[in-house]
Amino acid sequence: MEIVAMSDVGNVRTINQDYVRYYQKNEYESLVVLCDGMGGHNAGEIASQMVGDAIVEQYVKHVLFEDEKMIHDWMLEVVNHAHWLVKNKSLESPDLEGMGTTVVLALFKGEHVYVSHVGDSRAYLYRHHQLIQLTKDDTLVNVLVDSGTISKDEAFNHPQKNILLQAVGVSEHLEVSYTSENVKDALLLVCSDGLYNSLFDSQIIEILQSDIHLEEKGKQLMEAANTFGGKDNIGFALILNEGVVNNESDK
Repeated sequence: MEIVAMSDVGNVRTINQDYVRYYQKNEYESLVVLCDGMGGHNAGEIASQMVGDAIVEQYVKHVLFEDEKMIHDWMLEVVNHAHWLVKNKSLESPDLEGMGTTVVLALFKGEHVYVSHVGDSRAYLYRHHQLIQLTKDDTLVNVLVDSGTISKDEAFNHPQKNILLQAVGVSEHLEVSYTSENVKDALLLVCSDGLYNSLFDSQIIEILQSDIHLEEKGKQLMEAANTFGGKDNIGFALILNEGVVNNESDK
């Protein structure tokens, strides 16, 4: 397994509230978590790191998963646990009030990946020159698209495109998504909105299909995102389910 994780403040912001971390338990099983924080001062940065670290640390201590039900139950449990950690932390100081974060986590086991998310951070599967979105944004604009009120093209530049319907640490209750996919001959991309709002799918595909090492693909994605956008923090991870990866990412 090969993993490349990157995060950048972008061209406009002064604080990086995106946080990405991974841990490989063995050659068959690993976890990647990405969070995009929100809140005044540095509250979003605190929330995203809290959630990312809490989920990875729970994973490190967890026994090996025996079946998909065990994975599904654990993913919902750890996201909700992190939700209450952030909620309680936000009560400690007025500066932290209202802080929260998106989250997308991908657990690899054998030839399958199991994905859960809250908010508008995404997971994509790239296979055979196609980029398939596995998650569905928890946004007001997405509801408008689903109802037929606006088109997908109108959604791209909609003035309310950043309004989230739920976020970790903010909402009263969470509806945590869950899906699973076979990742044989595929590449997984998890990312914050700072990446996909900076690049069209065609630009991402052009980089992912190039015959270069995964690390170089990551560098080119980040460079392109900052060149064509970069109005927000940019965070992502690329995961190729073959080869060997270092045990854990740098925090």
